Amino acid sequence: MEPFKVYILGCGSALPTLRHSASSQVVEIRGKFFMIDCGEGTQMQLRRTHVGFTKIQAIFISHLHGDHCFGLIGLISTFGMLGRTAPLHIYAPKPLEPMLDSMVQMFCPNLEYSITFHAVDTSQQSVIYEDRSMTIEAIPLEHRIPCCGYLFREKPTLPHIRRDMIDYYHIPISQINNIKQGADWTTAEGERIPHEKLTNPSAPPRSYA
Repeated sequence: MEPFKVYILGCGSALPTLRHSASSQVVEIRGKFFMIDCGEGTQMQLRRTHVGFTKIQAIFISHLHGDHCFGLIGLISTFGMLGRTAPLHIYAPKPLEPMLDSMVQMFCPNLEYSITFHAVDTSQQSVIYEDRSMTIEAIPLEHRIPCCGYLFREKPTLPHIRRDMIDYYHIPISQINNIKQGADWTTAEGERIPHEKLTNPSAPPRSYA
């Protein structure tokens, strides 16, 4: 099974302590790394958890309280010093965009990678990211200011083929994908073999909010 891991980098409130850093998490899904919030101290916590800086492809900010985003410009700067060239995608409430642009222009004017800002509407639930294997949804939350949570969800995968049954019924390789998609198999003698007998169910999709 492909990895699905969550790294809690910080879970404290606005006042950091020696035991609790400001809010930040990293979700690893099938080789892709996504950060949720980026409070102060996030870079040190990345070091402690051995999550590679260059692996993070997108950052999701839930709301614009400082303990959830004060570490963002520092991390952007570090990415530049590490020679990052891959684009960085940032999903956050729209009011962050002009402030972030100003900070990047002041502190990181010569980045060799692009930053793409995606404004998130915190008032409605919607899919804000999708690829072949997963989706990410923004979910409105009640807070003192506009705020949303993020739901990371795998897409269902096809069932696993049973090699023993494929060999037993002499099913050609060209038909395996059709069987995974739900097709039955009819033998030369006219016997219909249901695809459920030729496959094992896939693992149930995983999710994290």
